[in-house]
Amino acid sequence: MHFSVSFISALLLVSSSSLATSVANSRISAQNATVEALVYAFPLQPYVTFANSVANQSGGQWTTNALVHETTLANASFRTIILPNVDTLYSAALLDLSAGDVVVSMPAVEEGRFFVWPFYDLYGNNVCNIGTVTNSTPGKYLIQYRASNPGCAPAQGEYEGIISLPTVYGATLLRIEVSNASDVAHVVSAIQPQFSLAARPPAAVPRAPRLTAALLNGNFSTADPPRYLMELLARVAAYNPPEDASDVPRISAVFAAAGISLAKHTYTPPAGVDLMSAYTAATRAVAAVSSTPADFVALGGGWETTPPLPLGRLPHALRRARQHRAECSFFANETYVVEFFGKPPVGGFWSLTMYGGDGFLVPNAIDRYSVNDRGNMTYPDGTLVYGGGSPSDSDEPFYVLLQSTDHAVSAEWESNWLPTPANSGEFHFVLRWYGPTESLTNGTYKYPNITAVAVNPPLPSSA
Repeated sequence: MHFSVSFISALLLVSSSSLATSVANSRISAQNATVEALVYAFPLQPYVTFANSVANQSGGQWTTNALVHETTLANASFRTIILPNVDTLYSAALLDLSAGDVVVSMPAVEEGRFFVWPFYDLYGNNVCNIGTVTNSTPGKYLIQYRASNPGCAPAQGEYEGIISLPTVYGATLLRIEVSNASDVAHVVSAIQPQFSLAARPPAAVPRAPRLTAALLNGNFSTADPPRYLMELLARVAAYNPPEDASDVPRISAVFAAAGISLAKHTYTPPAGVDLMSAYTAATRAVAAVSSTPADFVALGGGWETTPPLPLGRLPHALRRARQHRAECSFFANETYVVEFFGKPPVGGFWSLTMYGGDGFLVPNAIDRYSVNDRGNMTYPDGTLVYGGGSPSDSDEPFYVLLQSTDHAVSAEWESNWLPTPANSGEFHFVLRWYGPTESLTNGTYKYPNITAVAVNPPLPSSA
């Protein structure tokens, strides 16, 4: 049994990093090249879905380099991204650096208000984070395109920092902490509008075509998924190369063998290639990524996280592609109790969020999608875990019940119940730390214990 934990800020929006193929030279079979190209292409579909969603939220107008603010918290009908948070308000934008750089304006936010502003490349890599999570200085930041060595750089000139994306197209998803439902209106009216993006004057010669609806959606048929992915990859790959420049010759050889022309931005299936068989093989390669020490970091108690790895490496590409496919899955015909050994030591806040097998929030009658340090969870004696006078570093255990919405929950569990799907549906859950302290990452913190139990079990203290 494995459980996932996400530190601070990384968006689980889209999937993969660029694929550095294991091809030793340019002589590769068209069939094998097609398999590897499809793995490379898998993250593009979630990006297109996200892009269309952002466009729909802005009145159907295709908008780039401008934040679109969500004004309500995510619920079971929310479909903008997979694995959404339910305790932050989102502000999303598509990043288009084809004509030039983009300027970020980040305000000074009221003390105690946690927010994180992550920036992603076309393949879903979390390239840079600013905000309270990194103690970033308010002011202007520059987003620029840099084909290699992406990431955050210190202040330069008029800018508090430089954000270098390795792809011409990308995304950003600002998340601002909301304490409770009544806090939403304040964040929407007084805080969100202070964050902004603005394109700088365009360069004389554009780097790539503009990021438009036609570029990502035009003249495509999604009825044939593998063909669609290969055509989409052919359209954008030349402008969004691997982050590691040394991988470019090998990737180019793979694309050429697979029938992708980087010069013409077209895809022509090579003779003898079984595209559906290649798609099946690519899907299996992603699904087969195992929980090994090379791929995951064990945190104790069955919990694990993905380590930071250099972008553009094959195992990383496969693992990241796997993440948007519900890697932590269970069946709700079992009930679980999660035992926390005291309050998690975070600098910001934390949450445990439940998702169905599709990666979206689980519908339930009480509209509860997570438990966290701002809710009304109680200790076994009925006193509040948070807001009840218990010290912030208390090591007194408390418990969360993971139980299907098919079963009425007993009164003693009501405040600590996190509903799982009805009808024995598949589910998984993510534990997120915002502002993790060192003990959460160095192995000294004892991660929660998870035990399968009967429906509506007695509280552990009364067992």
